[in-house]
This record gives sequence, C-alpha cells and structure tokens, in this order.
Amino acid sequence: MDIEPSRLRRGEAVAGLGGVVLLFSLFVTTWYGTTGPISPTAALLGASTSYNGWHALTDLRWLILITGALAIALAYFQATRRAPAIPVSLSVVVTVLALITVLFLIYRVLINVPGPDSVIDRKAGAYLGLISSVAILYGGYASLRQEGILPSDGPLDIPTVSPHGEAGPAAQGIPAAGPRGGTSS
Repeated sequence: MDIEPSRLRRGEAVAGLGGVVLLFSLFVTTWYGTTGPISPTAALLGASTSYNGWHALTDLRWLILITGALAIALAYFQATRRAPAIPVSLSVVVTVLALITVLFLIYRVLINVPGPDSVIDRKAGAYLGLISSVAILYGGYASLRQEGILPSDGPLDIPTVSPHGEAGPAAQGIPAAGPRGGTSS
C-alpha cells in the first residue's frame, strides 16, 4: 500500500497528530509529581517523585493507548486506501473512544487527581494528554463529517449489466446517459 498524504483530510490529519502527541505524552512526559514537604524526603529515600501517564493512570492507560493507536491508524488507513470503508469505520470508533477518553481525562486531570490532593500535583504532561485527546475527538468527528472518496480515487466509468446478462452501454463503449437524459462525457 502506497501512502498518499493528499488523501488525508483535515480530520484524519488532526486525529493522527493528536494520537502521536497523546502516546508521546503518555510515556515520555510527566503527568503528576509530589509536592510539599514530602517531595524532598521521598527523593532522599529513593522513591519516585514524578510519574508519567502510563504509571500514574493504571486504570485508564489501556484506554488512552488504544485511543492514540487507533487515531494514528485512522490517518494511516485514510492515506493508504482508495475505498472509504475502513477509514469511515475507524473514524466512528475513534470518535467514540476519544469522547470516553476526554471525559475520563477531564475527571482525572481537572477534577480529581489520583492520590491525596495535598501531596500530588498535576504537571504539563497531564494537560498535554487532555489537549491531545480533545484534538483526536475533533479529528474523528471532522472525519465523520467528510465521508466519501476523492474524485481522483473514484472510478471513471462504472460498468453496468442489463437484466438479460448483456453488458450495458458503458461496457460496450457507448457513453452512459447523463443526469438529464443526454450523454455524459
């Protein structure tokens, strides 16, 4: 399968980029860290004082991982497929999963930090993860709104078959009737 970036529409591009950023933030950036007087003590004792999304969100990490991976898959399949069946199906799944992910991350990042509030503080990675999941939600929804195939990927002439088993006019080289009864070219 050849990747043709020209097939990507805005929705798939935003979802794919959001998926990359979400997975990057899940594994690489710090989501939560200890604060207050416990932080220096924990560091002296060798305990971890910062946590990425993968280690901090043990219940949500698989949902976040699947959402990010499917957002990337949506962009990949849109760029490699002429037919819209797989990208359209993926855009539905990505939109639903991104909505669920956004709701859970709003709760975990903005409302209820995992752990005691006086000890654990949010870091930039948590906000980056939330913003990228919102971008995936937008991209999946925008992809749903733009279903279809590009004119360059569509068939130029669709062969028809008559009820008696004979090839229709398009298969015999005769121009097919246009929308107003005339011939199309």
